[in-house]
Amino acid sequence: MKTLLNGWFIAGCLTWLIVISMRKLGHPIPVLNGYINDAVAIPVIANLGLWFQRVFMIKNDYYVLAPWHVIFIIIYVTLLFEGLLPYISKTYTGDWLDFFLYTAGGIFFYKIMNKPYRI
Repeated sequence: MKTLLNGWFIAGCLTWLIVISMRKLGHPIPVLNGYINDAVAIPVIANLGLWFQRVFMIKNDYYVLAPWHVIFIIIYVTLLFEGLLPYISKTYTGDWLDFFLYTAGGIFFYKIMNKPYRI
């Protein structure tokens, strides 16, 4: 559970919530509206994966994701949200700049957030 209390994870979730709320209210935040959620997506998704591994699979607060786990998440999210979903739904648009934001978020997660829990 401690993994979900990571300050960066909470900040990413709050950022997403604010951007989506402003968009739903008809007041999208210029520039941030299209890109900030993509930058925080991988840290949030990877942190949820790390939490799941720590709580249900490995059962160890010192477990961290391997680099290939983070790379897999980046590739999976990119293919899904920038390739497949825009192809099958008009709701989604593919923007390959998002791949670089996903990658930056993945590097941030791996270097900053992917740490063993310390008391």
